[in-house]
Amino acid sequence: MRSHRKLARIVSRIVPLLVLLAALPLSGTVRASNPRPHANIIIGYLVKTLTNPYFVAMEPVAKAEAQKLGVTLVYEAGKYDGDSATQTSQIDDLITRGAKAIVLIPSLSSAIVPAVRRATAKGITVIALDTATDPPDAATAFFATDNYEAGILNGLWARKLFNNSGKKPVIALLEGTPGSEVNSDRMNGFLNGFGSGFGANVRQYVVSDLVTQGDQGKGQTAMENALTKNPNINLVWTINEPAALGAATAIKARGLAGKITIVSMDGGCRGIRAVRDGIIDTDVMQFPAKMAKLGVDYAVKAAMGQKIPKLIDTGEVLVTKNPQPYVPWSPISFGLANCWG
Repeated sequence: MRSHRKLARIVSRIVPLLVLLAALPLSGTVRASNPRPHANIIIGYLVKTLTNPYFVAMEPVAKAEAQKLGVTLVYEAGKYDGDSATQTSQIDDLITRGAKAIVLIPSLSSAIVPAVRRATAKGITVIALDTATDPPDAATAFFATDNYEAGILNGLWARKLFNNSGKKPVIALLEGTPGSEVNSDRMNGFLNGFGSGFGANVRQYVVSDLVTQGDQGKGQTAMENALTKNPNINLVWTINEPAALGAATAIKARGLAGKITIVSMDGGCRGIRAVRDGIIDTDVMQFPAKMAKLGVDYAVKAAMGQKIPKLIDTGEVLVTKNPQPYVPWSPISFGLANCWG
């Protein structure tokens, strides 16, 4: 009887151990959890150029979000602002590679449409980011700053400033890339916002309209040429901060710093500091980190068959040291706390 009880005790100890061992995988088959569960999902992210700090700021955010979601991100850029040929080639390459979604900042809104349509015809979701396609419905969705509204803010601010000063405006326009949706929306918004106080024919005040491709060096050259043609210019609209800073350099070289008003947009830290330091007068902020995160998030959702919104406005905020009546604005402290780059 004693031996039977001893055997029962041994069995009672062995059986749980056997059950535990049976639950374990065979030697050599233990695997860590997959850190990239959706690595087979390819998401394209195509920007205009990596010479513009705005698109440079998007890259680490987009890559970090893709890594967090476990997908493969292909982040590529054109050679220059307006390089539609390179973007077309990149889209066709992503189609061949089996991409499930493409986040696209079109260099030229209409020229890229045939490639976009080839992608969507293959069932690839195309999210236009920052810049709309032309027509807008060529892309699946559009997430961006409302560039027209941003232009309106700059125009209203300048209108109030000049109305209150009694000065006749003499305007130089420093465009980015003509034909780009962003360029058209920002410039037309500015002209319409400003023109609401100076009559419908606001173009009568424009004495120079030059192309910078959003580049600082070209912005400086354009401003030098504009001042040579008409030294009475007192208001400059620029497509972005690099063009604005280039214009400011040319203006300072002529001894005109503080005498010519510069309105621009982007929301980069360099631009906000330039507003703080009196180098430019307004900077309408946009939020590329937010835009990049949303672009990747919704591209992945679309790749997994989920429905995504057609339109998201990622925001636009005018920052200035010199607020004007009834024009929405935020102070330098907000700009410095929320700037990028």
